Amino acid sequence: MVHASWSHVPDFKLCNYAIYFGASKGHGSGHSAMITARLAAEAKSRGMKLVVFDPMCNFAGGKATEWIPIIPGTDAAVVLAMSNIIINELGRYDAHYIAHKTNGPYLIGPDGRYVREKGRVEKPMVRPGPFGLGPPAEVVGDGDDNKPLVWDALDQVAKVYDDPGIKEYALTGEYEVKGVQCRPGFQLLKDHLKTYTPEYASEVSSVPPETISRIAEEFSDAAKVGSTITIDGHELPYRPAAAVVFRGGQGHENSHHTCLAVSMFNAIVGNCDLPGGALGWPARSLGYPGTGQLKFEPYKGVDGMIETDYFFTHNHGPWPSHLPHKSDDPSMQSIFTLAPFTFVYGASDRKELWEKLGLDHKFEIMFSYGCNTVMSLANPDVTADTLKEIPFLVVFEIFNSELTEGFADIVLPDTCYLEETSWVEGYAFNFNYAFGMDDWCYHVQQPIVEPLAERRNINDVIREICHRLGKTANVNAFYNRFCEFSEEDKILPDERLSQPEMCDKVLTHFFGQEHGWDYFKKNGFIRWPKKVEEAYWRHFIDARHVLYLEYMVDIGERVKEITEEAGINVRMEQYTPLISWFPCSIHQPKDPSYDLICFSYRDILHTGSHSMEQPWLDEASAMNPYTYNITINTDIGRNKGLQDGDLIEIESTTGGKARGTVKLMEGQHPQTLGIAACSGHWTDAMPIAKGKGTHFDTLIACDLDHVDPVSLNIETAARVKIRKVEERPI
Repeated sequence: MVHASWSHVPDFKLCNYAIYFGASKGHGSGHSAMITARLAAEAKSRGMKLVVFDPMCNFAGGKATEWIPIIPGTDAAVVLAMSNIIINELGRYDAHYIAHKTNGPYLIGPDGRYVREKGRVEKPMVRPGPFGLGPPAEVVGDGDDNKPLVWDALDQVAKVYDDPGIKEYALTGEYEVKGVQCRPGFQLLKDHLKTYTPEYASEVSSVPPETISRIAEEFSDAAKVGSTITIDGHELPYRPAAAVVFRGGQGHENSHHTCLAVSMFNAIVGNCDLPGGALGWPARSLGYPGTGQLKFEPYKGVDGMIETDYFFTHNHGPWPSHLPHKSDDPSMQSIFTLAPFTFVYGASDRKELWEKLGLDHKFEIMFSYGCNTVMSLANPDVTADTLKEIPFLVVFEIFNSELTEGFADIVLPDTCYLEETSWVEGYAFNFNYAFGMDDWCYHVQQPIVEPLAERRNINDVIREICHRLGKTANVNAFYNRFCEFSEEDKILPDERLSQPEMCDKVLTHFFGQEHGWDYFKKNGFIRWPKKVEEAYWRHFIDARHVLYLEYMVDIGERVKEITEEAGINVRMEQYTPLISWFPCSIHQPKDPSYDLICFSYRDILHTGSHSMEQPWLDEASAMNPYTYNITINTDIGRNKGLQDGDLIEIESTTGGKARGTVKLMEGQHPQTLGIAACSGHWTDAMPIAKGKGTHFDTLIACDLDHVDPVSLNIETAARVKIRKVEERPI
């Protein structure tokens, strides 16, 4: 919605001041992990200041210039308070960026909607097919002939937002248009932010108000609003300050607003996808120079907003999202249309929700690939009940796990990455590759050793299954669309390609006959220079992003109508067009004895629960004081009579219980517990991992009360109490 990308990072080579909210970009986790680690280290050596808001001073916090402890889930309150200071106290916002790159100047009527050239517009209610395979959504009244209006401050008249004759966008004030009193979205936001004082944000987050004010001023100073830089002959805005949010900051029941609060914080200093600022992974490619292939870019879509057709599922638009509507979709994403994923299938209230919506849904078969579902979803007891109801479960895996041992009817031995032949890993440019002016790079996977015994790569197996089902033509049609093969290059309906043949076909299509599979087997990758127009595309593309969430008005009305009719309770207060902070269930315990907030965090030694059985990593984990222990603030731990190595039991407000050993830690917020990675395995099939660490996910719940009501993002922290246990039961 903002960066046309999966995530964002500071432009490390030019950024002088970065703020992280629950992020660890460049410190061993996240996407493009080693590229980012190199760039982050170079930036720190160069003198970039890094301020980290996080409940724990570990990876990012431990390497920060300044670590600021914060209560989980309160990041947006701090961000909004700092935005208030920059806009209403310091007045250092980038008016030109807000006017030309956001919907800040769009006029808003009393009903909260855009004031349009011809009146109210009807939004679409058709969902595109999964992975871009279905028909595109029908966009009804997409704004091309009924555009939002802005106010020209010099001509003193309303004009459509992209009128080439606009002399000066009005960002503030109140105007009458067609008998309607209206104000620019930025004016509404500016007034709204006044309620977010540093004192208010401090009360909910525990960050001192003077710290909030100081960081806001430092950030606005560092952003150098109004400055420019020349790169390869292009004069661009220079904004060497960036704020970044990731899972720690957004993994809560207020995630949609939290993410957009951080994006707004960047936008008010005009730094998005510009030198020194907050960059998404590359969202624009002008194509490989030799062939013109791999070309993609964001573009101006509905109401001038950013859209992109190349987001690795080819299924981003239309924007804004279609309207909620009733359907037989058990994921409920036809209702919660701003949710990229669903929580429902593993939810404890799924049957109740389906019954209220009149859905009679049952799974017949489940294919699982590289997922230990019973460990990696909330509340394993609920997940287990869901899995037990599925008549036939097939698991592709490289070793046995809790899922294969407890639930699988068939386990198919997969290959690991050292045994695989693949072209597709190089395809997700706006997900996993170098950003900024670093070169483009496309790499492949090739086997170091051949698979033994019955091990087969899942792609080969799935293609074989599809062939036996008579679906080879469908599979080939999918690849023809996915790879954008030309008519003469496309795979024929009955053609069956081996994996090396498929690699050669795709790579020669992308990079020419001289760069086929033989070239990549020898060289491993291909690289080419990135252009300024690609790295800092925002300057070159006429497209806007949101400061005022106008889409919330229509979507909220429909969600309310559908859920009330079904008798489903949804917290509708978050369907507001003004970016806000909302308390989560972890902030409002009914029982004061639940006095701590427990969170999990990524351990750089591990990849989820998958690497716990690796002997070398287990040895390293045992040497690390945090991986297999539960961390607690030193003073709080001692007040509770705890010392290093003590066994404790944790109980959450949702009924989950877990046990583990304690590690006292100075660098931890006094109201929190920390649990690393996804440990605590219990199956005999994993003898190295069994009994090591604590299984955090037992403590969290998955139901409609514990997800963001807009994005359906699950709450990843838990309100808990602890007690000391004398002995660990066998």
